[in-house]
Amino acid sequence: MSDREEHQQPAQDSRPKKAIKKKGAAAKKPTESSGPSSPTKQRRPAKLDFQQKQVVDYVREATRNNVWYYRDRMNVARGPCTLPVLKECWVHGIIGEDTLVWGQGLHDFLPVRNIRTLVPQIRTLEVQAATWVKRTFALKPALNQIRKERAEHRQAQSDQVDTMY
Repeated sequence: MSDREEHQQPAQDSRPKKAIKKKGAAAKKPTESSGPSSPTKQRRPAKLDFQQKQVVDYVREATRNNVWYYRDRMNVARGPCTLPVLKECWVHGIIGEDTLVWGQGLHDFLPVRNIRTLVPQIRTLEVQAATWVKRTFALKPALNQIRKERAEHRQAQSDQVDTMY
């Protein structure tokens, strides 16, 4: 036997075995269809080349240096605001992901969640921590105090239903 025949023969022998393994693996897939590993493999971002990284950095910098306007709960445009002001508004609960914002380069007001580079720049670790602290130590105790006061003023049993008919 020559070297070529030796290399071809094991490959021919191993092909049917691999085909059998693939059939067995295919039989197992329907039982594992909802596994957590399959979606994460599909969402893995492709590596960016140098030019794409420059574009991403430019967009982030443009978002950071832009002047923003937002619509409050009464649909009144507020601004101009810089990124630190938007962060402070986020901590105080004035704006959220559904708040409409406008900045240079946008045709119309859009929800914050639709501007890809804005949300990560607003919701930094410091902002998330400050929001948690405010909710935990300021808002919850105040709400509990209000609920206690209202419970004291509330009648134990209402006679409103009895007097309706």
